Amino acid sequence: MLLMALIIPVLIGMVAFGIEIGRIYLVRAQLQTAVDAGALAAGLQLRDNPNDVNAALAVGLDYVQRNRAGAFATVPEDAVQVDAGKWNSSSRSFTATTTSPDAIQVSGTLDKEPMFFGRIFGWDTFATPRSAIAIGGSSPLDIMLALDLSGSMGSQGRISALRDAAPVFLDVLESFGDNDRVGVMGYGAVIGKYDPVASGHAGTTYTSAPSSLYPSSDDWCAVLEAPLTFDLDNLRTNVLDHGTLLANKYNGWTPIGAALRDSSHYLNLNARSGVEKVVVLMSDGRANKPNGNGPGYAVDMAYYAVSVGVKVYTISLGNGADEDLMQQIADITGGEHFIASGSAGDLSGALTDAFAKIADAMKQTQLVQ
Repeated sequence: MLLMALIIPVLIGMVAFGIEIGRIYLVRAQLQTAVDAGALAAGLQLRDNPNDVNAALAVGLDYVQRNRAGAFATVPEDAVQVDAGKWNSSSRSFTATTTSPDAIQVSGTLDKEPMFFGRIFGWDTFATPRSAIAIGGSSPLDIMLALDLSGSMGSQGRISALRDAAPVFLDVLESFGDNDRVGVMGYGAVIGKYDPVASGHAGTTYTSAPSSLYPSSDDWCAVLEAPLTFDLDNLRTNVLDHGTLLANKYNGWTPIGAALRDSSHYLNLNARSGVEKVVVLMSDGRANKPNGNGPGYAVDMAYYAVSVGVKVYTISLGNGADEDLMQQIADITGGEHFIASGSAGDLSGALTDAFAKIADAMKQTQLVQ
């Protein structure tokens, strides 16, 4: 009985402590949901009408207060701060400004939430601050299309599907009018063996990445078919066409890792300051180079992309693509994976749909912090 008398108060204290901690985490989650909703709603409003910043700020406040949070049901107006500003994707930082903003930051603090059992120890209330940032408005992008031009692209209508679908990606981007730049990388070539000039091609083998990023053997690379440009009409007419998009163009295989490495490195050197960097990586096969470690090297280069601030959207084309690897690359870098499969007659429509969905996904209002 003496032992029980000692243990029971301890057990009650532990239960009380657990309940109090659980409630603190619940209030934090409720408040995070509220500021997330406010940031997304304000971001959507800013995209719809980028010239009316005040309307976006008002919508952000309204949506925070529509959500239940804490013991007092709603977040008081004076506990919410909504700011418009610019988002720097490289440094992942927000700078408040009302001049051509492209992001919304919403912060909220519940600083007088009552404690129940904590009062025994003299803790009457607790505070919990939360914040969220959503990209909205006119946010320009620097995008590299990394396109598989291996030998297998010549079968089942795949190269024809690519020629039909890739220009649609540019069409959707242009509809947003966000001053985007787009470049094109093809893959895969063997360094020192593919000569664009001797082959009568206009591209340039990309060998600028540091030696530390290359595998120990089988040095493969992408080919810069077009540098980043605002001239999307030129890309449609002279790059994403029958003369440039050729199956087995470089007499190479499918070095997905090299394509990701070179596209990410190029963006890291050439993207505009403060502009989000994106790679759209398309493949119809499996990462078969470097020998013995194609998929592993591709995953390593996905982490390299993350290290230089590059997000990767992936497309698996046809029924032979390594969908698991492409999904993994997208997951690692914060992008999305799309599948374009089916019979030869269906591939063009499926790939067109995938490109259009990627362009739309890039432009959606989204939480970044």
